[in-house]
Amino acid sequence: MPPIRILWLAMLGALTLAWSAACPAQNTAPSKSANESFASLVQSANAARDSGNTTEAIRDYSRAVALRPDWAEGWWDLGALQYEANQYAGAVSALRKLVALAPDSAVGWSLLGLSEFETQNYSGALASLQKARDLGGVSDPDIARVSAYHLALLYIRSGQFEKAASLLKIGETAAPQIKIAYALGVLRIPLLPSEVDPSQDALLHAVGDAWSSASPNAIPDLLRQYPKTPWLHYAYGLTLESQGRLQDALEQQKTETVLSPANPLPWIEMSRLDLRLGHKHQALAAARRAVLLDANLPASHSALAKALAANGVSRQAAAESNAAASLPPPAPVRSPRMIALYGARGRPATIPEGAAQWQAAMQDYSEGRYPQTIAALKVWVEQNPSDGTAWAVMGLSEFALKDYGNARIHLQRGINLGVKGSPQSIALARDRLALLLIHNGQFDAASSLLKPIAGQPAMADQIQLALGLALLRMPIPPDDLTPEQRGLAQSTGAIVQLLFASRYAQAFAAFQKLIAQHPTTPWLHYAYGDALESLSQYNDAKAQMRAEMKLSPHSPLPWIRIAAISLRQHLPAEALDAAQTAVRMAPDSAEAHYQLGRAWLENGDAQKAIAELQKASTLRPNSLDIHFVLARAYSKAGLPEKAAAERATFLQLKALAAGTSHQSTSGESILQSNLEAPQN
Repeated sequence: MPPIRILWLAMLGALTLAWSAACPAQNTAPSKSANESFASLVQSANAARDSGNTTEAIRDYSRAVALRPDWAEGWWDLGALQYEANQYAGAVSALRKLVALAPDSAVGWSLLGLSEFETQNYSGALASLQKARDLGGVSDPDIARVSAYHLALLYIRSGQFEKAASLLKIGETAAPQIKIAYALGVLRIPLLPSEVDPSQDALLHAVGDAWSSASPNAIPDLLRQYPKTPWLHYAYGLTLESQGRLQDALEQQKTETVLSPANPLPWIEMSRLDLRLGHKHQALAAARRAVLLDANLPASHSALAKALAANGVSRQAAAESNAAASLPPPAPVRSPRMIALYGARGRPATIPEGAAQWQAAMQDYSEGRYPQTIAALKVWVEQNPSDGTAWAVMGLSEFALKDYGNARIHLQRGINLGVKGSPQSIALARDRLALLLIHNGQFDAASSLLKPIAGQPAMADQIQLALGLALLRMPIPPDDLTPEQRGLAQSTGAIVQLLFASRYAQAFAAFQKLIAQHPTTPWLHYAYGDALESLSQYNDAKAQMRAEMKLSPHSPLPWIRIAAISLRQHLPAEALDAAQTAVRMAPDSAEAHYQLGRAWLENGDAQKAIAELQKASTLRPNSLDIHFVLARAYSKAGLPEKAAAERATFLQLKALAAGTSHQSTSGESILQSNLEAPQN
C-alpha cells in the first residue's frame, strides 16, 4: 500500500475538460437506448462513488466504459477507484486505456506508475512515473509527493542513485521512509526497502538519521560505528567537498578506494580533489586508475583529460576528451556485490513451511538458539510482514545477542503491529524495548510504552526498574547499575506506578522522602514538579523546576515547563522570559519554540508568535497543538486564509490520529509523538 492515498475526487472537474478536448467522441453515433443505458450507468456510478460504495461504483464504471471505450473520464474514475481499493491489476488496465486516450495526462501516467509499482512491474512503473515527470509532473501535492518517492525508489533499484537523491527532501523532519530511501542511495544499494535483509535495518536507520541530522558530528559518529561499510566514506567525502573541506574529502575518498577497490568513482573524485588542491601528479595517477578500472565510463576519460591538461600533456588530453564525448552514457547497473551484501538471503532449505516453520523458530527461541531463531524469522516475516509477534521475537533474539540497533527497530515494529502471547511475553517485549529507548535517550517514549503494563504481576520488578530509569533519565543498562543506583531507580519506579494509578497523596509523600534522601539527584525535582502541575499546584511545581535548574543547568526542560506553567497561570511576561531562555539553550527544540510562540501570543505580539510557531511546526510538523495555536496566531494577525489552512491541517492530523488509534500502523511510526519530545 502506498504511504499516501490519492485524493482524486477534487481533480475530476479540471481533468474532464482537458481529456474531453484531447479525446473527441468517436464518429459512430450510439443508439438512443445505448445513450440512455450509458447515462444511467454514469449516474449510478457517480452516486455510488460519492456515497463511498466502491464495489458498486467500480462495477458501474466498468459497464459504462464498456459501452463508451473513448470515455477518458470514466477510465480515470475506474482506475482511481481500483487503486484506492487495492485492485492494482485492474487499475493498471484501466489507466493504460486512459493514457492511450490522453497521452499528455501527467496525472494519468503517475497513477499508472504507482499501480504498476504495486503489481511489482518495476520497469513499467519507472517508465510511467518518468513519463509523468517529463510531462511536467502533477499539480496535486499529494500525488506529486508519493510519485516522487516511488520514482526515487525505482531509481535506487535500477542503480541511478544521484537521480534518486534529487527527488528526496532530506532533513531532521523528513518522514522515516524518506530517510530509509536516502540511506539506500547513500550506500548505493540497488534494492527496495522491502528487499533488504532485516539484519541491515539498524544500519539504514542510522545512515538516514545521520544524513538528515543538523549536528556536525552525526556522520563522523556514524563512521566510527560502521568504519568498514562500503560507500559511507565516499558519500561523506562528497559532503565535505560541498563544505569546502577538500583535504578531508580527499582522505575519505582514499579510504573508500580500499573498501570499494573495483569501482572507479572514488578515484574520479580523488582526481578532481587533487586538481583543486594543486596536486597535479596525484590527480593524473588517480584518473589513470579510474580509466583502468572502467574504460567505458565517460567520467573516467573526462577526469583523465582534465588531469593531463593540468600536467601540460595537451595532445593526450584532447584524445581523452574526445573519448569521453564519443562514449555513450553508462547504462544503470545493479551491483551484484551490493545485492549480495544487503539483499534478503532467500529461503534456507532446512526451514520447513507454514506452521511447522513457525513452531521450529519458537522452539529455537525457547532453547536459546537465537541465531537460528533470527534466520527462521527472517524468512517468516518476508512472507508475513504484518506479524507483530514474529518481529518482536526477532527483536528479543537480537537483544539477547546484543544487536541492540536491530533489536530496537524490530521490537518497535512488532509492538506497533501487535504482539500476541502471554502477559509475560508481552511485558518482556515492552520492557526490552523500553530499556533500548532509555539507552537511546528517549525517556518519555519509554515511560509511555510501559504505562499500560505498570503494576501488573508479569515482570513487575523489571518494569518498575525501567520506569525509574526513564524518570531519572539514566541511560544505563540494568546490568551496569551499582547497588545504590538500582535501589534509587527501583524506588523511583514505584513512585511512577503510584502516579499512573492516580494515587497522588502517596506519590507526593514518596517524592518528598526520596528527595530528602537524595537531594542532589537530577530529575527527581523535575518529575515531582511535573506531577504537582498535573494537580494545578503551580507555584510548588515551579519551585521544583527551579530546584532542578540548579542540578541540571544545561537542560532546557525545566525552563520549558516553567514557561508552560506560567501560561496556565496567565503570567505571560514570566512565561516569555522562561521560553526565551529555553530557546537560547535549545534552538532546535520544537517544544521551546512552541512555548515561546504561545508566550508572544499571550503578550500581544502575533507576528513574533507566528515566527516562533512556524519554527516549531518545521521541527515537529505533525503536532496538533502547534497547528492549533498557529491558527490562532494567524487569526489575531489578520491573516484569515493562513488561519484556515492551519485549521484544516489540524483537522486532518486529528482525523488521522483518530483513525490510526484503532488500527495498526507502519513499524516506523511507533510513539512518534513521544519520540519528538525534547530530550536532555
